[in-house]
Amino acid sequence: MFRKFLCSLLLVLPMAASIAAEAPDPQELADRWTLAYNAHDPAKLSELYEENAIMMLHGSLTLRGRQAIHDYWVDDFRQSNPITTLTVTNTVNGTDMMLVHGNYQVIDRNDGTLLGQGRYAHIWLLDSQGNWLLDRDMWVEPMP
Repeated sequence: MFRKFLCSLLLVLPMAASIAAEAPDPQELADRWTLAYNAHDPAKLSELYEENAIMMLHGSLTLRGRQAIHDYWVDDFRQSNPITTLTVTNTVNGTDMMLVHGNYQVIDRNDGTLLGQGRYAHIWLLDSQGNWLLDRDMWVEPMP
């Protein structure tokens, strides 16, 4: 019995190590979010979030859950025709989490007007299927 357990453990450990070793580049995670946002695809964007994710926006109430976050982006895309850029400036890596933060700009796609800029922080978690999903999404504009 113990021998079977030990053999099973020896088979599973290399797989677990390979999953942890395949952490994506932090800018690639930021680009996943940017591509979905800039496509104005709230369904694809909300799929990047964990079911119980939390999003905190400057001057707004905290949003809890994938559906509330989806609904926020639907409304956001109705207000203007924005595109966003995310530039990673720092990361903290774990085996199943990654903190990615940096600078953002929101620009009107039609005329290039700067709509907003500031700092963002994303906490990505590795789920049991090997997918990186947003657990926390935080946006801060500088104070005037």
